[in-house]
Amino acid sequence: MSTAIFVVAGLMIIGSLNLIPYAQADASAPEKVPLPQIDERHEYNVPGSQNGNSTYFNHEIWSINFIHGNSSTNIGVRNITQYIDNQTWVDYTNNIQYNISGTMYIAQFMITESEFKIGNQTIMAPLKTCADFKLERSPVRYNGTVPTFDCNISFDDIRVYSTGHPDSTFDLTLIHHIRADWTRTDDKIEALFNFSNTRFYQSNGTEFNAGEPFTAEMHYRMYMTEPNAAPDKRFIAPTGHTNTTLEFNLTFNGSPLTLSELNMTDNFTIYNGSGARAWVGYSSMVPGFVFSAAVHGFPNLTYKDTISMKSDPEVTVYHDRATESNSRNNFDHPSSPSWVSIIAVFAVIAVCAIGAVVFLKKRKKKQGKDVETRKKP
Repeated sequence: MSTAIFVVAGLMIIGSLNLIPYAQADASAPEKVPLPQIDERHEYNVPGSQNGNSTYFNHEIWSINFIHGNSSTNIGVRNITQYIDNQTWVDYTNNIQYNISGTMYIAQFMITESEFKIGNQTIMAPLKTCADFKLERSPVRYNGTVPTFDCNISFDDIRVYSTGHPDSTFDLTLIHHIRADWTRTDDKIEALFNFSNTRFYQSNGTEFNAGEPFTAEMHYRMYMTEPNAAPDKRFIAPTGHTNTTLEFNLTFNGSPLTLSELNMTDNFTIYNGSGARAWVGYSSMVPGFVFSAAVHGFPNLTYKDTISMKSDPEVTVYHDRATESNSRNNFDHPSSPSWVSIIAVFAVIAVCAIGAVVFLKKRKKKQGKDVETRKKP
């Protein structure tokens, strides 16, 4: 069973004129969707373990988790060292946990780096070179009868060049607009890419001329896991893919069930001093047993002219009808949904001012606290 969902935003205006009070019965107020439970975590120097074994160390982790309709979503950023190879990195993760007939599955979307192409150069820019990262979220508000909230994850001063040219940086902000309805939760992600401090240099050290075309790419990793399975069966390989789609198929009650489908639209918008223009990018997908690598590219940008790009990805999670009970912290014992499907549309990148959102918290990390891996010449 494969499902394609197109999310349509609408506005309903309800009203009438010339109402006669004694002839008009009072309409009952529409029932409000129960509020999701939201928990925020911000910790330093926390060891991590898997199956009782200490396997990694979180230098810093900042995340939110929200439970709604027997589904659990975790969005966060972390600075982590893995013991097995002593590698340290910073990553953004968006994990969705759900159950089918009592079996837990986790779908994960991860970003660890971006890439630039200019002239004959390919420049890998990992998130681990950022000067700082932070998470901000707004209070939950009702849009009509549906709870909504926003969550921003920002990476400041990511170095374009891991070594050398420390003046060349960019900022990346992922803004999540979350709408928790009765049987589906929509997570629209705006990716903002700030080029104002970005400089590109040729191999001889001189700066590229203004007007040079360049390409920006975002690199993703997609995982589907069954964490409680045997170690050699925890990772679920995709059963179908194209350059723009990735599918994981399982069976529920003898029938095929599409758990996850990834669509990446190639349409995006670029901005310069003259305004906005529609543009077309490209996508590629390389499936793997442990993870599938996805690339989303935005070509034919103009150095010193293109100031921003914008594309709107969307993650839609289908779940049990939300109740006061299953939107609280009893997710460890959910009722089994008859079916669960996740449709994900991921595209990236933009630069523009964040809208007027009243954030619940605007916390800055300890004075002098920096991302651990930024200590470089």
